[in-house]
Amino acid sequence: MPRGRARRRETLLRLACLAPPLLLLGVLVLYPVLDVAWLSLTHSSLINPDPEFVGGRNYAEAFGDPQFRAVLLNSLVWTVVVVVAQFVLGMTAAVLLSKRFRGSAVLRVLVVVPWIMPGITAGLVWKMLEDPYLGPVNALLSGLGLVEGNPAWLGEESTSLYAVAVAAAWKGFPMSAVMYLAAYQGVPEELREAARMDGARPWQVFRHVTLPGMAPTIRVTLLLTTVWTFNSFDLIYVMTKGGPGVSSEVLSSFIYRTAFVDVNHGSAATYGMVSVTVLTVFSVFYLRQMRHTGGLR
Repeated sequence: MPRGRARRRETLLRLACLAPPLLLLGVLVLYPVLDVAWLSLTHSSLINPDPEFVGGRNYAEAFGDPQFRAVLLNSLVWTVVVVVAQFVLGMTAAVLLSKRFRGSAVLRVLVVVPWIMPGITAGLVWKMLEDPYLGPVNALLSGLGLVEGNPAWLGEESTSLYAVAVAAAWKGFPMSAVMYLAAYQGVPEELREAARMDGARPWQVFRHVTLPGMAPTIRVTLLLTTVWTFNSFDLIYVMTKGGPGVSSEVLSSFIYRTAFVDVNHGSAATYGMVSVTVLTVFSVFYLRQMRHTGGLR
């Protein structure tokens, strides 16, 4: 068989093998995204089910709306605070769990409990914990002399977003801890021992030996938790529903309220496309990092 014909046959065979997953991907991902993109260019609601094409008017109104800009800022603050908190808690837990001590195996199992807990359950638990009168958070802080009275952490505009962020950091840090623990144990102990023999202090060993060895895993984990945090919904909906006002509203909960409470499907689709665009940027960085570290071939 001529070489050119063999190559064409091999190419057709590859395309035939790729056709089913590409078709499935198109049905499950591409079509819904294109449908939302079209809906974002229309005026559509429950009382006006026939979409009316309005072009980019929805986008102009969205970015001209102070409430939407406040939600975008909340989403940025929410993502940064939660991701940083999960990094600190996850790294601390990974370093502690890397030590061998009595009960370490049980502790490793217990650390994963927040991660496997359903988001609705975690939200309800933390809502009770942060209750201004019955919750133990105020009792503990009052006993330490850090607060006076009974502050309503979830009911104040200045604290509601951060109160939910505490719950999100608690629920999400076990995943980071598991990733960092694996990376920590992957750094050869001989390198740390050599640094200690050269007179390096523990924090110098961690900074100059351990962290560089963990860097690929840290970058991937940070990017992954950023995508998940930006797109999170359940904790905010259960604990505050975005209130008071829009003080704890993020993009995902704002999309839900616009679509199913205000039944403004065109505007909700517009906000959805903004969210898809942001998450696509994060995902591209994530995939590039995975390829760079050998996670993708």
